[in-house]
Amino acid sequence: MTRFASLSASRASFWSLCALGLALSACGDSGTDTTTTTSGNGGAGGDGTSASGGGATGGEGTGGATTSAGGGATGGEGTGGEGGGVSDCGTPTECAAQWEENASSYYDDLFLGDRDGLAMFLANVPKGGDLHNHMTGAVYAETYLGWAKMDGDCINSSTFAAVSSGQCSATNLATPASGPFFDSIVRAWSMKDFMPGAETSHDHFFATFGKVGLVAGAHRNQELADLATRAASENQLYVETMFNMGKNIGQLSTDIWSGTLSASDLPGLYASIKAAPTFASELAKDVATVDQAYSQYRGVLGCSGANPPPACAVDVRFVSQVARTGAKDLVFGQLISAFEVAAKSPHLVAANLSSPEDDSTSINNYMLHMAMLDFLHQKYATTNLSPLHITLHAGELTPDVLPPGSTANTFHIREAVELGHAERIGHGIDILSESDPIGLMDEMRQQGVLVEVCMSSNAQILNVSGNSHPLATYMDNQVPVALATDDQGVSRSSLAGEYLRAATDQGLSYKQLKTMARDSLEHAFLPGTTLWISVSAATPVTPCEPTDTMGVGTTPNATCQAFLDGSEKARAQWDLERRFRIFESQL
Repeated sequence: MTRFASLSASRASFWSLCALGLALSACGDSGTDTTTTTSGNGGAGGDGTSASGGGATGGEGTGGATTSAGGGATGGEGTGGEGGGVSDCGTPTECAAQWEENASSYYDDLFLGDRDGLAMFLANVPKGGDLHNHMTGAVYAETYLGWAKMDGDCINSSTFAAVSSGQCSATNLATPASGPFFDSIVRAWSMKDFMPGAETSHDHFFATFGKVGLVAGAHRNQELADLATRAASENQLYVETMFNMGKNIGQLSTDIWSGTLSASDLPGLYASIKAAPTFASELAKDVATVDQAYSQYRGVLGCSGANPPPACAVDVRFVSQVARTGAKDLVFGQLISAFEVAAKSPHLVAANLSSPEDDSTSINNYMLHMAMLDFLHQKYATTNLSPLHITLHAGELTPDVLPPGSTANTFHIREAVELGHAERIGHGIDILSESDPIGLMDEMRQQGVLVEVCMSSNAQILNVSGNSHPLATYMDNQVPVALATDDQGVSRSSLAGEYLRAATDQGLSYKQLKTMARDSLEHAFLPGTTLWISVSAATPVTPCEPTDTMGVGTTPNATCQAFLDGSEKARAQWDLERRFRIFESQL
């Protein structure tokens, strides 16, 4: 293994990547606030401070994305396959092993003393997928302000809530383009410069959504285009994003039901909803919402044009976001809609319950929500009537945010796994407060329940970071984990920023981060058989076993290609390996 002689040599080698065009977004100034637009300006963005977890890429860069959907320039054919033209490293598999060691050494050198270099390195690292992404929270405040100004919206001078043009007044001021009022709005709509005082960081974080709601509601397609553009600029290839859908069947449920809803009422309400004369037409509207969201955001990007931008190569799937603070009958109807829509549209892959988990309504209705998911699991999943998956916010709790006397932090994760049938857990911060946490983590490991780890929002909402974060605990217990953004616009972060925070806060190695990237696709809700027999050992399935002329991620032979043709998941995993070969071979 050849280590870089010095940090200066490491940095020189990194900057050569910029000259090669591996990832243009990383070649700008690091650690400055930037925003991503649908035309591709900017990059990973972020504040560049450890408090926000941002600053992974920064800088303005026209094009704002890598030269081939985040994968960079392919460096020609050599003995080892794609990348760099290396001619003396052996078979494709031997070359990949050598390149990985070089990348690991490079990372180690940067980790020891060059944080800016490490941030830029991680901005270029292939990252697989972002599995915990809220669409509304993914967009930076500056971008929302640009849309608000374009729409003629006004901003309340004291609450900083956006209002429509018809409500402009002496207190609802025209949306500014810059200046002190602009800066104040950005701070109100995000965690930028936030210091706890009369308002806690928890409350400030969640309050941002109501303030920006008018603008976000009018720009769904642009929001989706924006997050795909940012993902492409950071060498991601997959995103699952949450937003509210299923509203029509949800409303049908509330129209049908009156009074208190309990678990024993679920079969009757379900039967009434399905038998309603308008059920088919209301469901069709919910399906149209999903399908139109997909086609329309790609229209914003220009994906059908002659020269589609790299963002079009990012596979974006949707997760139905159901507010756990909503009325019980509404929640049930929206969950039914998610199962029904997923059977008709490939773009909706999962459902999730959102809103603050510590809210009194969330806590009081938690077990009813799990009963709803268990009931619908029996109706749809066990009968193969719907391919919908379940991922749940669970364990996003600390004693500081719980209502007095609440024991929610002792059972929420377990109930999400065992009764809610969650295949992934979002956050899972309070795992050590759960009853029998070791037994629970063993169960999660055996069932392959992945934890979506959102470092920046955990630090900002719950003040959990560094050694107090359970990421290392999950890894020590072999529970699969993947880094995710949560609300990157609110947090002033990015997936690259999450990698940087995880690396610096938890002391993670390059190979550990690489395994997380692989696990993000292993546990993505993509159809098809996995590429891997073992993710941790990077052992592929028999049809794609390496040969003297084929490595994982190179041009597949006929047997492997036939396998890949039958699995969207495996094709995405193969593409991730291709990107790793390109990235690592050029270091």
